[in-house]
Amino acid sequence: MNSLIDSIEVGFNRFLRFLISLVAASIGLFAIFIPINLLLIKQQWGALWWLNESIEYALYVGVFIGAPWVLQQGAHVRVDVFVSLLPHRAAVQMERVLDLLGALLCTILCFYGTRATIMEFVDGTLPDKDLRIANWYMLAFFALSFLLLTLEFLFRLRRAGAIVDEEAANPTKAAF
Repeated sequence: MNSLIDSIEVGFNRFLRFLISLVAASIGLFAIFIPINLLLIKQQWGALWWLNESIEYALYVGVFIGAPWVLQQGAHVRVDVFVSLLPHRAAVQMERVLDLLGALLCTILCFYGTRATIMEFVDGTLPDKDLRIANWYMLAFFALSFLLLTLEFLFRLRRAGAIVDEEAANPTKAAF
């Protein structure tokens, strides 16, 4: 049973690395297209009219799709002062409780995000922008990200002891 869950987690981790690679590539493309657009404007050759709104969409998608990877890396915003003061066994239990609460909260957000996605799809709502991507696409990324966050919280629940041990051994890993 554990080997099946372990292989699912390995596949999940690969999928997250693929998604974060896409997010990183999109940020790299911003760095290429923004100067090109400025050059086009400066030379009065026109402009990439779609650039600003496509960056806006990409940032929205990137933040949500990148969140599960950030959680996996332990680089998310977290106040673990309380957990660090607890004895090891209690800290592991508290980590499990927090991971379970995170999974429940993300499941609820995934549910409502899926409902909103379906409603937007049925309504066919479009934003009032030049680059018009149907609202349901953006909401689908929202729902997908919370599904992935739910799964990551459940995987964290499995490895709560290792997480507490790692944080105790290296408390400044994700700190300022």
